[in-house]
Amino acid sequence: MSQKIKWRKSAAGQRALMTTTLRNMIKTRDNHTCRYCSISLSAEPHLLLEVDHIMPVSKGGLTAPENLQTLCWRCNRTKSNKIIAAG
Repeated sequence: MSQKIKWRKSAAGQRALMTTTLRNMIKTRDNHTCRYCSISLSAEPHLLLEVDHIMPVSKGGLTAPENLQTLCWRCNRTKSNKIIAAG
């Protein structure tokens, strides 16, 4: 049992919690708009939006709705695993 708990708290375990349903919920909550640059699917229909951990998993962040945000691919690549407050 303790192995299962350790895995769930690990980075791999946290990333495994990021389901398609959760991604869609976060994008809908954020109105399909990048939280940094404010570009949206309505402005750019082929925009690639990604769900990002505000506090990165590599720094102990959890896969929980309050720690997730929608970013466009460009902002997400720029952010990487840094901790930056949304604008």
